[in-house]
Amino acid sequence: MKTVMFGMVVLAILMLPGALYAQETDPLTIVNSWLEALNAGDVDAALSYLADDAQITSDRAYTGKEEIRGWYEDLVGANGTSTLSDCQVDGETVTCSSVYTDDGLQAMGVDFLEGALVLVVRDGEIQSYTFTPSPESLAKLPPPPATLAETGGGSLSPYHLVMALGGLIVAGGLLITTLGLGLRRLSGASR
Repeated sequence: MKTVMFGMVVLAILMLPGALYAQETDPLTIVNSWLEALNAGDVDAALSYLADDAQITSDRAYTGKEEIRGWYEDLVGANGTSTLSDCQVDGETVTCSSVYTDDGLQAMGVDFLEGALVLVVRDGEIQSYTFTPSPESLAKLPPPPATLAETGGGSLSPYHLVMALGGLIVAGGLLITTLGLGLRRLSGASR
């Protein structure tokens, strides 16, 4: 009896690391832990769930932890939060419905964006993910300014235009004064 009990304890001890490893590499567990850290504002913890060369596509493409860090810091600074629902796991791919909100969206009168979040989790790390907003969410966003769409750049506000012109006038006045002083010295030296 003691031998059987000893054998069961040894077997349990041997199986424990495998069970812990399976839990640490379960794609949905990784995704939920990553999102929990990001929603809590812990950028370092959130980054620890990403592969060093992770690729993210959301409002634009981000590659590597350092580039992603800057974006995560912006999200945290804007009080960004996400919730996931209806997650499906297919091998190393996790697909969820996602709802995202932050202070910037709220300021534009947009309560939240909904969309699909597709993540690839391999060897316990998020390799990549893509957030694709739904057409309904995109329709909530205000259109870009017309000048950006037509020219690829913005236009100066009247304030900035006046400040720029004022700066040019001051710089031009300084140049004329400097040249005038230099000419007086030269004309005075030639007499």
